[in-house]
Amino acid sequence: MSDTSNPITVVAIADDQPTQQQITSALSSQQGFQLVAVLDNLENVTQEIPSLQPQIIILDHQVDEQSTLDTIDELAFKFPDIATVAIIPINDPLQAQQVMLAGVRGFLLQPFTQVNLLSTLRRVRDLEARRQQSRAAAADAAERTEPLRILTFYSPRGGVGCSTLAVNLAVALYETFEDRVLLMEGKLLFGHLGLMLNIRPQNTIADLIPHAGTLDTSLVGEVVVEHVTGIHVLLSPTDVQVAQGIRPDDLFNVLRCVRKMYDFIVIDAGSYLNENAVTLMDAADRVMLVTTPDLGALHDTSRFIHLSRSLAYPAGKLLTILNRAGMPAGVKTKDINAALHHDLYAQIPDDTSNVTRSLNRGVPLVFRYPRSPASRAIKQLALSLSNIGVEEPTKSLASLISLAARVRGRLASARVG
Repeated sequence: MSDTSNPITVVAIADDQPTQQQITSALSSQQGFQLVAVLDNLENVTQEIPSLQPQIIILDHQVDEQSTLDTIDELAFKFPDIATVAIIPINDPLQAQQVMLAGVRGFLLQPFTQVNLLSTLRRVRDLEARRQQSRAAAADAAERTEPLRILTFYSPRGGVGCSTLAVNLAVALYETFEDRVLLMEGKLLFGHLGLMLNIRPQNTIADLIPHAGTLDTSLVGEVVVEHVTGIHVLLSPTDVQVAQGIRPDDLFNVLRCVRKMYDFIVIDAGSYLNENAVTLMDAADRVMLVTTPDLGALHDTSRFIHLSRSLAYPAGKLLTILNRAGMPAGVKTKDINAALHHDLYAQIPDDTSNVTRSLNRGVPLVFRYPRSPASRAIKQLALSLSNIGVEEPTKSLASLISLAARVRGRLASARVG
């Protein structure tokens, strides 16, 4: 996609003359990009796009004094193979989250320089190239059976338990199968995995990035922390400026190297939708989409499921996990599937008191309270995930109960022997 002999075609949609001139000037001298049209209104945009055949659309946050959020959403739905880059005002950081949820692949803060514009377009171009490679790899995987390796936890709603489930699933996978398990903190700003596991590391993922192309077991071993539960943990930087400097390419390169060293990699991607989070989801074999039975979380989850269509994920990649199922005054489970138009893959019962105690003590729930309802459900989830091949369609937990029982029987026999 970066071949200069076949430049990336770009359409700009903006009614502000200086913005139009800046985009035109920046792209006119670039062999890697070709500006095919500049549109100054939103009328008939979706009808004009097919004939222009752009690979990237640059869209200002307002056109004709109207918000372009609905237009972004419509473009993402109708043209999922076209990457949209939104221009947003620098004094409105919340709009970055809104446009990402609407379906953009990247955003540009206004005012911007030509260097900023070209850097953003190159980053989006590279992300799209990797996405195409992932699709090709998925097509190849359809002809063979390969176990899951990377599981990324994400929720568009904060506070639903992404970090808690990621930590406890990692521990459950290790306890059940005694495989090599890496828990990775993909939430680079304000991550809590160190606090939840009561560890204070000397090194973080930032120490691996300069050596991403030459990582080996010894170097990774110096950076990851071996937790008392048996899992290895790779934390995000505590320095905010260092964390902000980590790019999607950096994460991708580190993940590509460490995946050769572990049987399972569980990633906590948090709840902020940005290019880093999308990269971690793209690289995952399954995206564990976490929600809770309240209207706010279900609304945001429904929007993300809609957005995932624009990311061109294969069927079955997105597994929806209902956390705190059965909580007081929560939406009934039978109504949740209808509200999401997407089947729940697993349900983790509400177990607030034990979860809170384990968090406050810095000990994972499945380790401290192995017989609690939530712990049992997480262990069942671990069993079911271990038996999904990369190419298999999504199966509900109910359909995997008998298979999980057989796996438990084999493990018990092996340990007795």
